[in-house]
Amino acid sequence: MATKLPTRLFVTGTDTGVGKSYVGALLTVGLEASYWKPVQSGADADADWVRRVTGLPAERVLPETYRLRAPLSPHEAARR
Repeated sequence: MATKLPTRLFVTGTDTGVGKSYVGALLTVGLEASYWKPVQSGADADADWVRRVTGLPAERVLPETYRLRAPLSPHEAARR
């Protein structure tokens, strides 16, 4: 019997403030999943916001793998 891998969703958007974190938070709660944003640019951490608005425990909101200081698109922030 084949092992079934967990479902993975990727939420994307082309601008700041279009609702990516909001949609991700809703999906996380609705699917009883874990939240992970691999790259965060700028000072505000989406993981903190998601934990605060959803009430999810820390173990379901994973820390960002890469945190970039500049509040730019990730590829631009990484160049600096």
